[in-house]
Amino acid sequence: MRTLISLSFLVLACAASARDLRLCVDANDWAPYTYPDHDGILQKRVREAAAGQGDSVTYLALPWLRCQSMVESGTLDGVLALPGLAAKTDRFAFPMEAGRIDQSRSAGLGELVLLRRADSEVSWDGRRLTGLTGKVAYVLGYDGISARLDELGIPNSGEYRSDQQDVMALLAGRTNVIAIYARNAADLMNMPPYRDKMVLLQPPLGQVYYFLAFNKAFYARESEWVESLWSGLSRTRDAD
Repeated sequence: MRTLISLSFLVLACAASARDLRLCVDANDWAPYTYPDHDGILQKRVREAAAGQGDSVTYLALPWLRCQSMVESGTLDGVLALPGLAAKTDRFAFPMEAGRIDQSRSAGLGELVLLRRADSEVSWDGRRLTGLTGKVAYVLGYDGISARLDELGIPNSGEYRSDQQDVMALLAGRTNVIAIYARNAADLMNMPPYRDKMVLLQPPLGQVYYFLAFNKAFYARESEWVESLWSGLSRTRDAD
């Protein structure tokens, strides 16, 4: 009887200590990484890593800038997924190593590409974009894309709230190049309204490491647990 009572208390203690991690994701589809209405590959990786620690995850999909604001304020615990930009370490907690964001504990790696209109003469050699009219458009708040364009010295502007709006701006002539994630580009180019109206420029624009990042106060309270989760996430990623 004493053994049964001890086991019961152990079960209750484990249940009480289990966490339900509250994470924000983009309200737009980010194929195949995150989706607002079902799990993408990054969401599945985080769920698996959390489950390995006896915990669960609840995702909330919001417009991307609001998503980040709610995590920064502490309304939500973390955000999936932020680009590994040094400028963001003032606002969010990232896995760090020797004072730098630790790419080995990223959630995943995203590929960026450029699209032009089919009737455009724009060319791209991997370093220089010629024939650009105005600025390269990308989705508002997608600063992993803007950071890559800035690195290359390419004028850019995040005005629109979705890839579809960027495509409509492209086809309407408000820009003649958009920057977008590779899978989203492929999906849009196969949609009947856009088929044969856009051309994918090669080579890709680049790659960006993306991270599960946390509210700084949450990390300060739960640093040991979060560090373990980041390590578990990297193992889950490598096993895919």
